[in-house]
Amino acid sequence: MMQSPTMKGSLNSEAVAIGNRSSSLGGLNVGGSGKLTSGQRRSQSASHMDVQEVRALAKDEPYSADQDPSNSNRSEHGTLMMRLKSREARAKAESNRDFLAQYRTSNDVKADDRLDKLLRSTASRADELRLRSEELQVEAADAERKLERANAQSVNRANEVELQAMNAFERSQRRIQEDKREEELQKLRDEAQANYVRVHRRLQNELIELRDYKVLLVQFRRLRLEKLQETLGRVRDGRRLRACVREMVRHGAQRILGRLEQASVPLETWMREVLVNSCHLELRIEDADGKLLRLRRQALGPVKGEIQEMVGSSKQERFEALCARTWDNRRVGSGDPNSTVGHRPTVAHEGDDDAAGDEQRHMMNSTTGSFSAAGNGPNAGFRGITSAMTSTQKSAPSFATRVPENIAAEMQTVEADIAAVKRLLTDMRANAAAVICHQIREAEKTGGRGAAKEAMDDGWRKLKLLVNEDFAKSTMKELQKSAPQGKFVF
Repeated sequence: MMQSPTMKGSLNSEAVAIGNRSSSLGGLNVGGSGKLTSGQRRSQSASHMDVQEVRALAKDEPYSADQDPSNSNRSEHGTLMMRLKSREARAKAESNRDFLAQYRTSNDVKADDRLDKLLRSTASRADELRLRSEELQVEAADAERKLERANAQSVNRANEVELQAMNAFERSQRRIQEDKREEELQKLRDEAQANYVRVHRRLQNELIELRDYKVLLVQFRRLRLEKLQETLGRVRDGRRLRACVREMVRHGAQRILGRLEQASVPLETWMREVLVNSCHLELRIEDADGKLLRLRRQALGPVKGEIQEMVGSSKQERFEALCARTWDNRRVGSGDPNSTVGHRPTVAHEGDDDAAGDEQRHMMNSTTGSFSAAGNGPNAGFRGITSAMTSTQKSAPSFATRVPENIAAEMQTVEADIAAVKRLLTDMRANAAAVICHQIREAEKTGGRGAAKEAMDDGWRKLKLLVNEDFAKSTMKELQKSAPQGKFVF
């Protein structure tokens, strides 16, 4: 059966329209000034071309409420709703309309948490749409290739010379076969064309929805950055100040030094640079800590049941299990073929059981003796366990472990990176404190005790903003201790 001419005509027109639109997307100009040359298209970035493509699909031009005098809804939410095309994005914006209006005027911490959750959910949805659009782009390219192959096929009809060599019956049979083949090819073309239209329609919807969610994400981040900018001018604590700067960096804020200057943060230019650099290092440490946590969970996955059992056991039971594990590891290190990793060895004879028990009791007695030798301090038990474990590891160089080697190596790499960044952060803060202390000493030399007191108060405030109050107090105490007798004592 063949499709109706109306259906075929509609599919053909829609496919031609989509083909013309997709072929002309690269040459569209956002401002509507005409097509671009091939050199200009090659010079444009990929992200700019993506923006042009999505805007061409959704007819989304840069919009301002002041440019449209007939627009009665000049509010920010109304402008946002006019830019959104997909139903899901419009519903999300409409459901959070009251909250966003209240957020602009409130200073509630719960509102910040709610907006952060909204940002995370919107970013997650945008990532899902991006992945789905990439899959649909591959599917659309495959459908386009199939359509091109279907259109390239044709029926080889017999010419007049070949037909004259046949009788009437053969000519009729040849014509019937050719018409049947033509109908099959036309059906194949229609199916490929319908699949091409369907995939392109789905891709268009995904790209429009992806663009809408990116618009929502930009809007939410702009509100968050505005609130953080207001907080910068009021905060006077280093922890809170660095938290604000870290949030700005996470949300992609630009020109953070200019924002700090605009907020009138009482720091010098080089101190603001130190503050921003330290926030970047802290973000790097947070990311590395998250990666290390995932690796540890992955390494402890096979022994999750044993860890839960250990948590539910008593202190004495955990100590006995530790002694048993140490005994097994010592036997593995000595090369005993009857030893097992992580479990007590299976004993076949009573005499062997007595010997193993005597040796285990001897090991426990030696561990207890190490506790006594450690002394009676708050860390005496810890020193005893450490010495016992050290002696055990020395006697058993091939210590058995359940962590896979690749995960253990990656964990060591991440831990070394965290330690290096922490050292760099500590050195940066120490250098900043040394410069501020030098300024205080120079002020005392030139202006006397009054100038030194004022410089110390100013340095204390700067160190409090750079790090925290505890760091400022300890730095000032060290400065007073290192000064000659009678100086910096007020």
